[in-house]
Amino acid sequence: MDLKRRTLRHVDQTEFEHFLKYGEQAYGLSRQEIQGYDHELGVERAFDSVEHSYAEDFYFDLLVDEQLIGRVLLLKMGHYFQLDLMIFDSYSGRGFGTKAVQQALEQSDVLAVYEVRARVLPTSPHQEIASQILKTNGFVKQDDYFSKGRRKRYSLQRP
Repeated sequence: MDLKRRTLRHVDQTEFEHFLKYGEQAYGLSRQEIQGYDHELGVERAFDSVEHSYAEDFYFDLLVDEQLIGRVLLLKMGHYFQLDLMIFDSYSGRGFGTKAVQQALEQSDVLAVYEVRARVLPTSPHQEIASQILKTNGFVKQDDYFSKGRRKRYSLQRP
């Protein structure tokens, strides 16, 4: 499995079909948001989301034999990064998610400074496997999210 970093958030037909199937339950997307993706995909059935791409974020494609099997996103949310993981159905249950999270954290090096958080919605059909992927990668369950690392805090000392 290879992780390929993109500079822009990319959405294509494969991801859109995943959103159609799991968007509301697993990702908390409204029907209106999913319809918005469909509109932006246009006739090309793919788009780079320039207005929703930021230099400090990490967008990774997961590839096996050059085939896209999922995505990992690390999105800067102020004082922490949010981890989003998507493994397409035909590749689920093969350990790719666990490896992808590990590699994305290593390649991005965000844990050197930031906490990383991930939410697994209770309505998600992937709740059990997603929780296991996070725990295997050292995430700890907090109230309604998983976290790993801590934001480094600095204090100024007076002379």
